[in-house]
Amino acid sequence: MKKIKVTDILFYLAFLVVIIVATFFDRKYLAYALPLTIFSIGAIYLCNTKKINLWYVLSLVSMIFCDVLIYTDFIFNFSYICILTSLYFIFCTIAIRKYLFIKTVQRSTFLSIPILISSALVAYLIFSISQLLIDMVREAIPEVVFCLFSSTVYMLVAYLIYMQDTYRDGLKLIIVSCLCIFIISLLPINELFYFNNIFTVLINVAHVLSMYIFMKFLLETTPEKTIDANERYL
Repeated sequence: MKKIKVTDILFYLAFLVVIIVATFFDRKYLAYALPLTIFSIGAIYLCNTKKINLWYVLSLVSMIFCDVLIYTDFIFNFSYICILTSLYFIFCTIAIRKYLFIKTVQRSTFLSIPILISSALVAYLIFSISQLLIDMVREAIPEVVFCLFSSTVYMLVAYLIYMQDTYRDGLKLIIVSCLCIFIISLLPINELFYFNNIFTVLINVAHVLSMYIFMKFLLETTPEKTIDANERYL
């Protein structure tokens, strides 16, 4: 029987606190509960990894600050939230770059039905969100575009890692990408247009799960080989 570690218990308790706060209390308290949960995810990673991925650690730090700003004043901090979210996706993309080998990706992958449908859906999502936000946060349009671009790049890299069929746990990255799409789509609507406490719960459950599953991928999946400067990788 696998022994439950202190870091795991800390995560479960912190996750439970997030759900309770999001369900029964003012959402401003999530500015305290979410950083604790992210810290617990980082603790699990640091206590179990053999080699620390600095980019992943930086992604956790950027998201801690982002969550604090989201539940302090979403509208006032919107530009900073977009920038920190962009940094999170950039750091995550760099953190998994060594799992992607360009030579193993076939050109036909980019023209496959799943990626064409996914691209169309993402493009429609970007257009819809932009239309919703353009009047509310007109001064932050560059930050919104940057955020959407960085998130799209991350999802593309995650998809290619999955499609190269090198890693057994590649599906985890697809699950994380789907959760990220859900969060990016619903969070602005919930904070700016139509607040619903159920949405707050769903957003934060998806948020914590996406970060936890991504961490598990990094812990449980070892790159096939290190990056060689003579080879063409991402």
